[in-house]
Amino acid sequence: MPKASPPDRGPEYWDRFYASADASLDLPSSFAQESLGRISPDDLLMELGCGNGRDALFFAADGVRVLGCDQSETAIQLLNERVKTFEFNHAPVFLVADFARLGDEYGKDFDVVYSRFTLHAVPKQQASRALLWSHTNLRPGGMLLIEARSVAGSLYGKGRPLEPDAFLHDGHYRRFLRMNELCKELREIGFEIQESVESDGLAVYRDDDPVVIRIVALRRD
Repeated sequence: MPKASPPDRGPEYWDRFYASADASLDLPSSFAQESLGRISPDDLLMELGCGNGRDALFFAADGVRVLGCDQSETAIQLLNERVKTFEFNHAPVFLVADFARLGDEYGKDFDVVYSRFTLHAVPKQQASRALLWSHTNLRPGGMLLIEARSVAGSLYGKGRPLEPDAFLHDGHYRRFLRMNELCKELREIGFEIQESVESDGLAVYRDDDPVVIRIVALRRD
């Protein structure tokens, strides 16, 4: 069985977070901007942990068919209200669900699975389950897009250790990823790594400039 979510990172935590002004409404993230050129209009995209929808709405505005999930009911309620203020060729669909515990009820044959700043927010076992789900539910040749914090970042090692490469710091749970381990796991699952980069300067937000891992992987077969 997957480990329980860290106590401060369950649905209640995210409900408080998205009900506050702490969640940026800037559209879109730099990763979404960079990713858009890889995605075709009318592609079916699943976003794992869509939060306030800053990237999902950006993709939908370009004609992408978007399904997003988040464990925070507050985030999804606010997002569904925001959707009403936009016009889309394909209206995005947002559901309350934990991306680390998805089942078969969401269907298969996605063209793209998009994960930005989600894999480092859950324990390793839950992240691995999400990666397996992504492979199972992507069509052959479908694309997995990942951005997550790296162990090379300045916040690594700060706070109380919880598990390997995971720390509780200033109320935030973070599990920092290792590029070689992530790529190895993806290959073993059945992905082909098309591109991978590990750098700062890619996900700057206010005074935070984390070293992040970005991966583009295709489902083989």
